[in-house]
Amino acid sequence: MSEAPFQVQIEPAGTCTMRVVIQPSEERVQQEMRAIAREISEHRTIPGFRKGKAPYSAILRLFGEEFLRQEAAERLSVQLLADVVKEHNLRMFGPAHLREKELNPMRFVYTVYQPPSVRLGDYRSLRVEFPSAEVSEEDLARALEDLRQKAAVLEPVEGRGSQPGDVLVISVEGRDSEGRLFLQDQSAEVVLNPEDDYPAPGFYRALEGMSPGETRTFRLPMPSEQGGGEAEFRVQLEALYRRILPNIDDDLARTVGNYNSLEELKAALRQRIREQKEEMAHEKYSLQVIDRLVEQAEVEYPPVMLEDHLESLLHEFEENIKARYRLSLQDYLKATGQTLDALRERLQPTADRQIRRSLVLEALAKAEGLDVSEEEIEQTIQSLGESWGDQAEAVRRMYQDSKQRERLGDRILYNKVVSRLVAIARGEPVLEPQGEVRDATL
Repeated sequence: MSEAPFQVQIEPAGTCTMRVVIQPSEERVQQEMRAIAREISEHRTIPGFRKGKAPYSAILRLFGEEFLRQEAAERLSVQLLADVVKEHNLRMFGPAHLREKELNPMRFVYTVYQPPSVRLGDYRSLRVEFPSAEVSEEDLARALEDLRQKAAVLEPVEGRGSQPGDVLVISVEGRDSEGRLFLQDQSAEVVLNPEDDYPAPGFYRALEGMSPGETRTFRLPMPSEQGGGEAEFRVQLEALYRRILPNIDDDLARTVGNYNSLEELKAALRQRIREQKEEMAHEKYSLQVIDRLVEQAEVEYPPVMLEDHLESLLHEFEENIKARYRLSLQDYLKATGQTLDALRERLQPTADRQIRRSLVLEALAKAEGLDVSEEEIEQTIQSLGESWGDQAEAVRRMYQDSKQRERLGDRILYNKVVSRLVAIARGEPVLEPQGEVRDATL
């Protein structure tokens, strides 16, 4: 009686992770080794034998047992894992990882990740109070002052140098400690604000007292997040203006818009501020409600998801550093005294939070029976095209790309799911889901 073709041991090895040990019988290994030997005999020239006629002993002597076992292991590792997955109904998330391999006796140890799971709990009872969006007198005063600043009249300055509050027209070059150009602008219009730290702390203080036509060259220490060291700036003052601010009265109202009086302007501003506050409050409320749902949900996901998402965040971080400071990630870390491991550790809570939010919203969509139809995607593309006017055809062509279309569908679904969750949290009447789904494996 032949022995079983293989033995298997499956045990938990962490969150959504299984350790799978497969040990093929020696009989099964020998069968595979002989099959490989036959193939070699049929396709290779073996001295003293016609093709396909060389016996197993000749192949074994010529190629060696270790070679045949290695080849058998390559095949059996794939075949037996597929058999185990099917026989034990293992649900896999991504490919299995071969952690150990032994040839004699043959043994394979795999790490198998399982799909994430989410238990939403009684999310239909979730309630969060919606914040009010009141417009205060301080809000109105700030808005009026902003309009007053924008309506200022510029008057050329004569007989004195630049001072705080003036408007300067400058040409500027900035070079880092190694002489590389990182800032260049011509005829830039700026307000002389000594507290402004861009492009470096002290930059605007160095411009005080300048007269039109004057050029100044000076060095300033750069913040560590911008590479550190000293930068050299060369600034030419092309023109100098002082701002004449108007009074906050009916004339200002007529200047900034189609208003007959200051009271009409104030009423319009109150409405605009209220709408802006409501929009900001709704966005903040949506995130608060999502976080509350995540807090009450039970979420498990395989560690490989965190590793992959961390890599994505690191790539985003690196691209931002290049765009903002024109530094490589390695140079930025060196300048700020950080290590890559420390940065990964700092980003890990963000990655975990984003994964949990995404999984919970995906589970909620499943629980509520929400999805996105092709018709909805087409309607959205049509609306986007109309809003772009002459660029409508370019927008439609862009969404012919399958990845862009998929991203659009994901965005539509996200908005639908968040809208449903907000309605639930505010206690508004919503349609009952088709089935009672509280647990989801994604």
